[in-house]
Amino acid sequence: MLNFNTAMKQFRPIAYFLPLMSLLSACDAFFDRQPTTYISGEEAWTDENTVNAILADAYARINHEDFDYFEGFWVFSQLNLSSASDETYPSWQQGDFGQGGKTQVVFGDEWFYLWPYDQIRNCNDILQKLNASGLASQQKEIIGAEVRFIRAYHYFLLVKRFGGVPLITKVQEYNPAHWEDLEVPRNKEQEIWDFIADEMDAIAPLLPVKRQACDRNRASRYVAYALKSRAMLYAASIAQYGKVELNGLTGIAAHPAPYWEAAAAAADSVIRSGNYVLYNQYADKSENYNRLFLDKENGEYIWTKAYHLPEVSHSFDFMTTPYSFTSGYGCGMTPTLDLVESYEYINGEIKELPVAENNRPIKYNHPLDLFAGKDPRLFASVYLPMSSFKNGVVEIRRGVYRETDRSFLAANNLEQKTTLDNGVQISIGGKDGIMLSTDPTKTGFYQKKFYDEKRTDFSENKSDQSWPVFRLAEMYLNQAEAEMELGNRNKAAETLNKVRERAGIKLLTETEATLARIRQERRIELAFENHRFWDLRRWRIAAQGEAASAGVLAPLVPTALWPWIVQEDGSYIFTKVSGSANIQKPDKMFLPRHYYLKFRPEEINANRKLIQNPGY
Repeated sequence: MLNFNTAMKQFRPIAYFLPLMSLLSACDAFFDRQPTTYISGEEAWTDENTVNAILADAYARINHEDFDYFEGFWVFSQLNLSSASDETYPSWQQGDFGQGGKTQVVFGDEWFYLWPYDQIRNCNDILQKLNASGLASQQKEIIGAEVRFIRAYHYFLLVKRFGGVPLITKVQEYNPAHWEDLEVPRNKEQEIWDFIADEMDAIAPLLPVKRQACDRNRASRYVAYALKSRAMLYAASIAQYGKVELNGLTGIAAHPAPYWEAAAAAADSVIRSGNYVLYNQYADKSENYNRLFLDKENGEYIWTKAYHLPEVSHSFDFMTTPYSFTSGYGCGMTPTLDLVESYEYINGEIKELPVAENNRPIKYNHPLDLFAGKDPRLFASVYLPMSSFKNGVVEIRRGVYRETDRSFLAANNLEQKTTLDNGVQISIGGKDGIMLSTDPTKTGFYQKKFYDEKRTDFSENKSDQSWPVFRLAEMYLNQAEAEMELGNRNKAAETLNKVRERAGIKLLTETEATLARIRQERRIELAFENHRFWDLRRWRIAAQGEAASAGVLAPLVPTALWPWIVQEDGSYIFTKVSGSANIQKPDKMFLPRHYYLKFRPEEINANRKLIQNPGY
């Protein structure tokens, strides 16, 4: 039976309440121009400032899956898109992936659920009212294109989660005599992807080629092409690797080549625009990559979610500070050994970290010596054992190793002390872990990417780093992947090497530039930017395959690197540790049905034409 309360949440008349819940920019000319009271639907379209405020509000309500999205899931279940992939585990012991002693966690059927039909209706309403507004025709055209972009972005968020969803492009009006008209069936998945592509093709010529700095967080022509490139990459992957079910409500029956071609062409449009450049401001490659995500004015960002203190902020630094430097919270999502070892060496080698030889541990004078020659992006993305941090170091140690009898003394708490043979007294465990209980890292690492060490106030809601929704490096990687899938190996290698050259690692020959290396490069360059989880899904390699081949997340066993100080001489050795019993983090189990989310019962009740996804 139709649930009228649920249904009418989607179809209620629109009134506008301003100011915004969150701003996208400190720009006085656009994002800071709002009235401060309720405004009726008719009044809203009589004033240019009010129309701009309504548009700014529509931008603000986009879910960018950024820092705030990250923290919202963290508070309740220790979940985010990084922890749901093979990148990180939460250091805390709470929540689904944080639970010590739990051997396995099966992915939740509704994790990362979004249902933004209220915002889609809002976009449809704006488009309907815009023609009757008093704005000049050119303004109407540009604002209309922006609203269509926002609407398409909402559909992108939906289709990558659910497959086909109801495609609604007009405001639906409630008629008590025909309330069943509000029930709309799902469109085929292919139709949603095609809708996004068609909308971007239609609006891109209407949007400005380049925005003024004041309006940099509004959609431009190349923001539209960036969305098209990403969306078509996803569609191509699903057409190539997915399975068509429910008569096309999930999966794409069409040939993947046109989608790969569209993804490559859209990325090429962004690249060739000349509006964006790969960030290359510092000679030191590690420092350069680190500063990229702290420089809010960098020329690589195509479109961001911007923050500015004190009005609009997030708590990334507060939530991710290494243990001994915290002020109440911290430790965050800690990278896995598997991720750390996936970073290449500068010479292009991909190999495991050398911790033993001839069944004996290799000794290192300093813990960072183990990582010598690694991709500079590793040192910019991950706090390794004894990495520098502000005026100190991130002291990560599991305990003491006695070389004479090959014995290990692990710390039970951070207060335990011992004296080395050279007479130096130390804590058995490092001040930042490793501890298998409480908050310090269990994996041996902390996340560094996005962290602002220059910030002096590490309390809650004091961070303002921008979130990169689209940046130029992704466009190069999109193009490289699409060209490789099309068989254009030379073009793929050329494009891929643009990213590798900036990173400071070996350029690949045409023969070396395989699809696997392109996916590997994507994993590293876009680490912690919430791409990996969706990439594993669109490539259909997260779950076990039909031939019982192992999936990346089926199961994913936790991995860690534990440093030990040598009793006799103060050098370091390392042990590699895996398994839920040893690390106190559960295996992750992604099932085939999780390639699509489950529709919640309230959505099914509100729309009896909404067919549930396979496996639920």
